[in-house]
Amino acid sequence: MSSKIDTYDQIVGDMVLNDQQVASMGDDIVDLAVLRRAGLSAAPANAVPEVQARVDLVTTQPGGEGAVREMVELILRAQKQWDALVPAYESEGRA
Repeated sequence: MSSKIDTYDQIVGDMVLNDQQVASMGDDIVDLAVLRRAGLSAAPANAVPEVQARVDLVTTQPGGEGAVREMVELILRAQKQWDALVPAYESEGRA
């Protein structure tokens, strides 16, 4: 059985990324090692207090109810990519 940090290292290595290029979200203490390494760490609103106290961002939404979407939107807005997505989805399927 591999740990979450072993899996993280494998994914980051396979994708040729560094920690600062990674965003990660976790909700329990088993996620702390990965959250500590990620360039952007987040927790959903219903994460355990020990995790919420150690991340860069705590979402307003709980896990399973929009927390990941909230984080993705925040990242895309920071990268100035959000505004182009809305019209792209709006025009999807037009002939």
